[in-house]
Amino acid sequence: MKTQQSGAALIVSLIMLLLLTMIGIFAMRTGVMEEKMAANQIDRDIAFKAAEVALRAGEGTVLNWVNLPICSDTGAPGCWTKQSMDPVGTDATPWWLQRNAAWWTANGTAATQPQGAVSPPRYVIEEIIKPGNSNGNKPRDQQQGGAKFYRVTARGVGGSVQSVVLLQSVVRMR
Repeated sequence: MKTQQSGAALIVSLIMLLLLTMIGIFAMRTGVMEEKMAANQIDRDIAFKAAEVALRAGEGTVLNWVNLPICSDTGAPGCWTKQSMDPVGTDATPWWLQRNAAWWTANGTAATQPQGAVSPPRYVIEEIIKPGNSNGNKPRDQQQGGAKFYRVTARGVGGSVQSVVLLQSVVRMR
């Protein structure tokens, strides 16, 4: 006597094939995502290296000044006055987060371009004034010989224009 087959083996085989296909697709997606993440990390590392190069160049510029420059609102002698680069001036957002690549190209000083970077890193030097204490006295450093503080802000770009790193340091000069 013959029994009629219901095709259960075919259905189970197709479900198993579908599951294996889905696992393969997810594995490929994960591999592609890991590759993109690695490329983005390399890109960011290039931008960080470029910003470090510019930061060191800016610090070296300040430390090599024989006579301290009189900083201006236009950055003419290579030094800007505090907050003169702020396009709004009244908001809480720092100026370096408001400036785009065109501004940095026009106003920043170029440093050596590291391998892999799409453009040379740039820096600006800003004279910062240490505020007095609450009773209106001058800061202790100004009382003891007039130390000046300069903030060096560096911008580095990686292998693409989307990867940007900003670094800052403060240099004290007497």
